Amino acid sequence: MSKYILLKLCSLTLLLPMGQIHATPDRIGIGYDQLVDAFDAAWVRIVNSGEYRRIIQNFSEPISEVVDASDYIVNQSDCLPNPDVTPFPNRPRGRFAKILTSGEIRRGYVAGAPWFISAGASTSDWFNNGMLGSNILDDILKEILRIIAEHYETGTIEVVSVEIPFPFNTTSALQDGIFGTNLNAFSEAYEMLEFINQPGVTVDFIDQFNAKGGESENLRRLKGRRATCTIVSAGQFIHIPIGSSFSIESIDDLRAHPDVRICTGNLSTQTANQYFPENTVITKRQFDIKECYEAIRDGDADVFFNSLPINPPPESIGVFNAPRFKPSVDTKIVAGTPYWFKGKAVQCNAVLVPGPFEFGTFRECAKKYGI
Repeated sequence: MSKYILLKLCSLTLLLPMGQIHATPDRIGIGYDQLVDAFDAAWVRIVNSGEYRRIIQNFSEPISEVVDASDYIVNQSDCLPNPDVTPFPNRPRGRFAKILTSGEIRRGYVAGAPWFISAGASTSDWFNNGMLGSNILDDILKEILRIIAEHYETGTIEVVSVEIPFPFNTTSALQDGIFGTNLNAFSEAYEMLEFINQPGVTVDFIDQFNAKGGESENLRRLKGRRATCTIVSAGQFIHIPIGSSFSIESIDDLRAHPDVRICTGNLSTQTANQYFPENTVITKRQFDIKECYEAIRDGDADVFFNSLPINPPPESIGVFNAPRFKPSVDTKIVAGTPYWFKGKAVQCNAVLVPGPFEFGTFRECAKKYGI
């Protein structure tokens, strides 16, 4: 008899709508899921229309006649440009609905030197800090927000920018607040060495400076956040000075020489550290091209690693007596950046790190499974 009752209950359960079987949906999370879907929908339309290529082709590189953006920016096809299968979400809810009604969206970013100071000395200049402020990443974001506003027939969606200080606790910025210590002389929001502790001050999304395969606050970004399609990607290249005693013609050659010291910048530091764990990796945070040229010239590094197949001549960025470089070595590694949104069931906390920093500067995030 008991077996019959159990079988009958199981049969009735199968007939119930799925909503009656599962727990109450995450109503807050629905808005963030819709944000991702809306960004993806706008993005595939930009690619489909050809506007993406026009933005890249219209970029004014920080130094002319070095390398064209269309030669180093790669489009990953993790989202094929098919609008028919990438619709805008219906009935906006939660945070997405508030963004549409308020006409404002909060963007987390990391400040850099203005174009007329950096002038091609940083790898990031070749994506978002070109001549006269030409900016591929900003142009793509503006177009995405324009298309979203047009679809939902709202007014212009304005970007409210929130600067994220060192050590760039970007997952925390999405989840629970802005924390860190400003070490950036070009900060637009903080004094030098200012301790920032702003619980509850969050951003809606992180702009394109966190690669999809990386980690933040000891948690894989793909586990701790929601991500859009990959927007901008680029290869990773090894630059060996002429006259180097090392013979490096592939990624395997570099891995086989753990005594080679690698100099790199913010955009490639995690890639270099993880792909070449036996090598010493020196990270230059401000003007990585210029500073790595100087490090190699002064005997403090052996090769330069970044996402440009060709870098500007040393003299063009104020470095003299630096070596010339052989044709770059393509590692066959591609790193790409999406837009990042708040993740589900993630908790971040301050951790104590020995040194001169105040408690709270460094954070650690973890995924709370089962929620």
